[in-house]
Amino acid sequence: MRQRVMIAMALSCKPRLLIADEPTTALDVTIQAQILALIRLLQDELRMSVIFITHDMGVVAEIADRVMVMYRGEMVEQGSADQVFHAPRHSYTRALLAAVPRLGAMEGSDSPARFPLPADSAAPNAPSPAAISLAETAASTGPARRASSESHSSRESAEPLLRVRGLKTRFPIRSGLFGRVRRRVHAVEQVSFDLSAGETLALVGESGCGKSTTGRSLLRLVDIDGGSIDFNGHDIARLPSDEVRAMRREIQMVFQDPYASLDPRLTVGFSVAEPLYVHGVARGSAAEDRVAELLQHVGLSPDAALRYPHEFSGGQRQRVAIARALALKPKIIIADEAVSALDVSIRAQIVNLMLDLQAEFGLSYLFISHDMAVVERISHRVAVMYLGQIVEIGPRRAVFEHPQHAYTRKLLAAVPVADPARRHGKRELSSEEIPSPIRAIGDEPVVLPLEEVAPGHYVARHRIAGAY
Repeated sequence: MRQRVMIAMALSCKPRLLIADEPTTALDVTIQAQILALIRLLQDELRMSVIFITHDMGVVAEIADRVMVMYRGEMVEQGSADQVFHAPRHSYTRALLAAVPRLGAMEGSDSPARFPLPADSAAPNAPSPAAISLAETAASTGPARRASSESHSSRESAEPLLRVRGLKTRFPIRSGLFGRVRRRVHAVEQVSFDLSAGETLALVGESGCGKSTTGRSLLRLVDIDGGSIDFNGHDIARLPSDEVRAMRREIQMVFQDPYASLDPRLTVGFSVAEPLYVHGVARGSAAEDRVAELLQHVGLSPDAALRYPHEFSGGQRQRVAIARALALKPKIIIADEAVSALDVSIRAQIVNLMLDLQAEFGLSYLFISHDMAVVERISHRVAVMYLGQIVEIGPRRAVFEHPQHAYTRKLLAAVPVADPARRHGKRELSSEEIPSPIRAIGDEPVVLPLEEVAPGHYVARHRIAGAY
């Protein structure tokens, strides 16, 4: 809605040229598809030219007539969309296209897999400013895939590491002279799921569906209103405040914006070591050695510890955030839109890094995202959220190849395809906004029951006509 307002403001003077600078980067796939359709419609009606700046190659294929690829401030390739996508000439263009997550690329596979990045990804004689080049992260997809496959059966048979049942989180809205609570935001409603050791459960949905609040609720970063969160034999929902802090050693979080989550006044080394200081795990030279070890684990030089966040690229800062999350040797990492703000090649590197770390340390991930193509690459299971409720949950392959709920099909249909030849294909897009989760006191939402439609695959069934 806010982006539509900004477009209306930009069109108020009836411009002949509209410069759209990353207008869909922070939007979920369905809203992104609506905004792209709106821009195309207005372009046709007003006969307006558009310069569309983006790092999302799927969006480029969806909207562009001509494409110009830039690297380190210079144009390295340009041509029609068909030429650039189907016959790229420059190595950097080929690297960008290779890193694009393509929906359906994992069809027939049960386990996550690394992105196959080419080694010749950077421009000749012009090394990337990132400390880790694409070439350094372009190792074979074998190890991560094998480790994941080997642990698949053990995940199915073992007791869940985390068991969430009936989780509810609501935020009061106060109004009137005395500030009484008259309405509530029903952010999370009766959410239940399990997370096994070494497993990645992706939590997907549109903005405002409650997926980030679910992640924060698990760490008690927000007050919860009901339900249980069983971890290591303890119910996190009922732990006293002093014990919650100790529990957070085992469950860490990586946020969407690494620059905002790192203090710009502190060196990277101090930021990574801070959890060690807070929990009394290490100090002095022991902490310095641990920081050097962690930075090497995420592909950064130990010398990076002396630098400040503004000296790093976005991908490097996210590596630092992951290193900090690993400092206390957690069992679970909650990744809240951890790659959504990154460009396509850096996003692929971070996903590969997360898979490698999972294979090495046996980590469990709750991967919160609206990017369905990335989710297909990294997850073992997928839970789809709508208005604070899970409406479909099951193995990733089942959810992507045989989606049962109408909302899941809507999310998948909205993913842009990185192929200009398919841009005019029929897509099931809706212009409707998500209903408001705000309700008056006493107005309780209907919680739809989940029914098993295949082994481990559950879908919410509507009470009327039994439809999904």
